[in-house]
Amino acid sequence: MCGIAGIISQSRKAVEEDLARATRAQAHRGPDDSGEQILSFGRAFLGLGQRRLSIIDLSPLGHQPMVHPRTGDQIIFNGEIYNFQALRRKLESDGEVFKGHSDTEVLLHGLVRYGPEYVRRLEGMYAFAFFSVAKNELMLARDPMGIKPLYVSRSKDLFLFASEVRALLASNLVSKELDPRGIAGLLAYGAVQHPQTIFAQVKSFPPGHWQIVSADGVNEPVRFWDYPAIDNTMDEQRAVAALQTTLDAAVRDHLIADVPVGVFLSSGLDSTIIAGLAKRYSPNIRAFTVGFAEQPEMSEIDLASETARLFGLNHTIIQIDSADAEAAAFNWLGAMDQPSLDGLNVYVISKAVRAQGITVALSGQGGDELFGGYPSFSDVPRFHRFMRTVQWVPRSMRGGLGRLAAVGRSEAVGQKVLDIARSTGSVMELALQRRRSMSSQQLSDLGISSSALGLTSAFQLAGIEREIPIDGDVISAVSRIESCFYQGNMLLRDGDANGMAHGLEIRVPLLDQRLLNLVHTFPGHVRLPTGRADKHLLRVAFPSLLRPDLLNQKKRGFTLPIRRWMLGPLKPLCEQSLEKLKSVGMLRESGIDAIWQSFLNEPDSPIWSRAFTLCVLGRYLEQMGL
Repeated sequence: MCGIAGIISQSRKAVEEDLARATRAQAHRGPDDSGEQILSFGRAFLGLGQRRLSIIDLSPLGHQPMVHPRTGDQIIFNGEIYNFQALRRKLESDGEVFKGHSDTEVLLHGLVRYGPEYVRRLEGMYAFAFFSVAKNELMLARDPMGIKPLYVSRSKDLFLFASEVRALLASNLVSKELDPRGIAGLLAYGAVQHPQTIFAQVKSFPPGHWQIVSADGVNEPVRFWDYPAIDNTMDEQRAVAALQTTLDAAVRDHLIADVPVGVFLSSGLDSTIIAGLAKRYSPNIRAFTVGFAEQPEMSEIDLASETARLFGLNHTIIQIDSADAEAAAFNWLGAMDQPSLDGLNVYVISKAVRAQGITVALSGQGGDELFGGYPSFSDVPRFHRFMRTVQWVPRSMRGGLGRLAAVGRSEAVGQKVLDIARSTGSVMELALQRRRSMSSQQLSDLGISSSALGLTSAFQLAGIEREIPIDGDVISAVSRIESCFYQGNMLLRDGDANGMAHGLEIRVPLLDQRLLNLVHTFPGHVRLPTGRADKHLLRVAFPSLLRPDLLNQKKRGFTLPIRRWMLGPLKPLCEQSLEKLKSVGMLRESGIDAIWQSFLNEPDSPIWSRAFTLCVLGRYLEQMGL
């Protein structure tokens, strides 16, 4: 796990100085080592920089940029290749000779021998840049789900990339001009929507793609992974057998490391299964459960402790008190790479686990999206059926139906129901509206119009739906939509940023590419035969790991009382941040005041998250000096 950065410019001096700043800005991602190289790139210069968190091959042989001994080709790499040992054996049979035992060296030799197509053989999480001396070309690539971040900035005479937005800004080559579309996406969903960022000159590199940059120009990205076709002949018995084998192998491979590995253990199905499978291959693996001392009714500690006892895990319980959590909230707000509603939990947990000497932690992230754990898996099919029955009603008149359905609900819920009623009724739009944070009316009150920004009514770029193949299987469609949008734009991005803020690598076995290729072929009636969002396949595939008290509990997680803090210790900061947001002038002041006042009037309603998103944005802009 690392932080990478690169610059292509006509000025060698500029590359040297600006690359150093961009690389240093990511020191928290790689506290163990750093390296930089300046190379000729046609009439320009290419700078490659890397900060290293040593996990596989801790010796100097893992140093980056890594240079191929025969060709002089170079690579900077962030992530892990879980099948690198098998790939290495094949390369050795082809005559390749290795000096160390890192996955980076395997990737370097594979790209030298086979070219960009080699990326199709990788199973892992990654973002990397590979420079071919003979072709005088730079290749960028990012893993299929976008587990590892990669951002690019391009202008007439410059091309930059990095693992974090802050690194690009630190180069002093990228403008801090704000992107209204990025801000609109943040407010609509609680996280900036790909490919936008908060800044007009910075874009997110597309997951599952590679791109070639040469002295002659920048080629269009090439997709190397896509969702597989649904296998309608699949039945539950075959699906369960394949799932058991594939997930077991994924967890086994995710344990490979030369540093201590732990596992996040909650009372949830996903982390319980991951911990149980990990124990098979790593008998001494440590499990960590974090609880908030002042919310015992929400604590997962008792159930997780019983799991650890039954599995024979080396279990550590970390209790976070109010003072520590509040301090972490202030630090988290100051450490963001991009503003987000989410991520404080991961920030707190990662800090606590890293302090225990752990460098790598396995997470159960991905189970809800793959196996159907969100309410959207039951809600969207129901909405879809209803919308088909009212297709004859003009969209302008459906608002009345929405208002009737929202009677007795909070203002925030009522506005969401209204947006759903006015939608086209497509699965894509229904799923996005179900996931929305701010309503269209709230955004309008802030002065934000989707049509004026060239966005769809769901506040996405036009054509983005074509990136996700959707057929008549609604459950499968919801899985893909949740994976791309909520998981990709918020959970994975925040997981990486908040884990790496403390030098902790978070691995996600449930997003192993072999598992993605398998489960996304399962039809909806196999994943959720009753239509309930209960992760049916995980329940039936791993009965020996899931006892009744886990299966019968209500869904919960490690939560922090942010809304309470917004009325207490965080209130002055929130109000200061809102004033900053007003001063920037991108949003209507009356709309900001209305959302904050609604929160003060209904602090226990979902409106708190809308108000907090505004506070986070204002604080972020202040941190950026805007």
